[in-house]
Amino acid sequence: MNHDERGALKRHMIDACVKAANNKGCCDAVGVLRGTLFLETEPVSLDQLVEETGYSKSTVSSNMNLLETIGLARRVVIPGDKRYHYVLVTDPDSLRKSLLTHIKSEIQLINGALEQTEKDLKESGQESEKIMKRIENIRHFYRQTERLLNLLVRHTTDELIEILEKAENNR
Repeated sequence: MNHDERGALKRHMIDACVKAANNKGCCDAVGVLRGTLFLETEPVSLDQLVEETGYSKSTVSSNMNLLETIGLARRVVIPGDKRYHYVLVTDPDSLRKSLLTHIKSEIQLINGALEQTEKDLKESGQESEKIMKRIENIRHFYRQTERLLNLLVRHTTDELIEILEKAENNR
């Protein structure tokens, strides 16, 4: 496969990843970098990503750090090479764990804020029945979501599919 053919194949992945990144509030660079890694069979150096994408080294570095943080890419060490190299995370259980960790973190932040808001309202004497009801509705949603996540964490992706397919078949 020549360079142009490979570029055309990557274009589909890059376009999809850019749209996915934008949907999550991330910049195009996050999607371009993730999409660039999709069809790579070997770890790609930071310098290679700079060359391939045309982004500055600082843009590539900061956005690869973001992709690492959210669990979509990981840094690997190549013996004898001091440069950073990256691979796309493709293991379903690793991706699921990363996704669930970020959702659980959001749930904890929101629940903490709800508790503090409720406490502040009660202490200030400005407790409104409508606001308290709204807080309780939001808290209920996040508690249900947390219960669901706790169930998801206990099983592998394959186990979850099997459980859900059995439940679907028993309907």
